Amino acid sequence: MRSDVLRRDVVVEVIVQYPNGCENFATKMEAERYINANLEEEVPTAAWVEEINGKKKYDLQLIEENGEIRIAD
Repeated sequence: MRSDVLRRDVVVEVIVQYPNGCENFATKMEAERYINANLEEEVPTAAWVEEINGKKKYDLQLIEENGEIRIAD
């Protein structure tokens, strides 16, 4: 098997749930930046990692520190 081939079975995304819907991101860092840039508009209620096929892998913790939200495993 070639190592440069994208394996679809391991592709994941970070899902952040808000009261009015969800947003998806490629990384936790991308999700954190979006969350903190939009805190005045909406506060997220949950976050989790999901496989690209929609299967939930595990929940993430939303931790508030110094007025910002951090995502932790």
